[in-house]
Amino acid sequence: MKKSLTKLLTRAGIVLALVAMVVSCKKDMSAPPSNAAADIKIDKSDITKSAVTYQLIWSDEFNGTSVDGSKWNIDNGNPGVNNEKEYYQSANVAETGGNLVITAKNQSVGGQPYTSGKLETSGKFSTTYGRIEASIKVPEFQGSWPAFWMLGTNIGSVGWPQCGEIDILEQINTSNTIYGTIHWYDNGATQYGGTTSTNANAYHLYAVQWDNQSITWWVDNTLYATANIANNINNTGAFQNPFYIILNLAVAGDFPGQTVNTAAMPASMDVDYVRVYKGVTSTAPPIGQTITLKGFNNDYVSGENGTTAMTCTRTTAQAWEQFLVVDAGGGKIALQSMGKYVSSENGTMPITCNRTSFGAWEEFTWGTNADGTITLQGNNGKFVSSEDGTQAMTCNRATASGWEAFGVNK
Repeated sequence: MKKSLTKLLTRAGIVLALVAMVVSCKKDMSAPPSNAAADIKIDKSDITKSAVTYQLIWSDEFNGTSVDGSKWNIDNGNPGVNNEKEYYQSANVAETGGNLVITAKNQSVGGQPYTSGKLETSGKFSTTYGRIEASIKVPEFQGSWPAFWMLGTNIGSVGWPQCGEIDILEQINTSNTIYGTIHWYDNGATQYGGTTSTNANAYHLYAVQWDNQSITWWVDNTLYATANIANNINNTGAFQNPFYIILNLAVAGDFPGQTVNTAAMPASMDVDYVRVYKGVTSTAPPIGQTITLKGFNNDYVSGENGTTAMTCTRTTAQAWEQFLVVDAGGGKIALQSMGKYVSSENGTMPITCNRTSFGAWEEFTWGTNADGTITLQGNNGKFVSSEDGTQAMTCNRATASGWEAFGVNK
């Protein structure tokens, strides 16, 4: 959001759930659609499905009559980047009807042809890692550029993009494409991200889940992109530092273009709530929740449509890469994908996902490692192995190491 960028990362170190590069102001508009939710507010208690337990540490429900100054700063003026044409002012920000309402107007102030609003938590709240989410409805008019994003708190000392930037939601004009992107410095301004599609002019839950290994993007609890930030890969160390939160509605600029539909103004970006959770590793399996499993090779486990032996080779997570965690009784779980159950095949052949019901061979013991990854142990006493994605998966390992560890919702 902050500036247009000049360099694309082409190295294989960053892993995306959608292989979608986001190139400065010419972004990929052809991403496949996700399951769009109806025009309703997402249940405020509905957070991600994961082996991590999330504890609320900060929020604003916007149930008052004015913006909470202990949580937010309201910006004034034009930011002087991206060739944006709005003048931010307090008059365009309101808290009413249980929402934060940021309104863009066809109004000339401070030498700019339009006015709008921007809030940020700099100096009042920041976080390193966690789940950061907001329920938002964006306006969708030509020239609009709503965003829910974060900047490193050290921007004042190191500048941008060295501070790092996490864009949780960006949308432009009348498009239903949603952008999730990170920006950082690696021999120049660098960015990577993914896109998904939804009916943006409705309430949706936009979120990132962020730890020291990865950043993942979600819309309505559906994963659509993943970036690897482990071990300072490709100089991504900025994402191991604290970040603060920003909400704004820009008008015109390098990304949406300079054509503005003034007849659609005033138009508002409505925010039902913003919440931040810290993750605490849980040893209990997430019964009743749908998850993805990522192997040591950073690829996703696939049920292979139940037609062939399972593999760990998918770079994106679609329907057959999502598994419902079922309580099998006796402390065991079963994994179901598209109505079929994963079977260990008793360790005698590669595992499959083609059983219509579960028995002993479809039951697994869920284990949690210190780094938050999990293991799956079949009733034969052996562990499921991704086989590092080089061949069909098995359940015949006597001990669990890297290939037998899986990231959940990574």
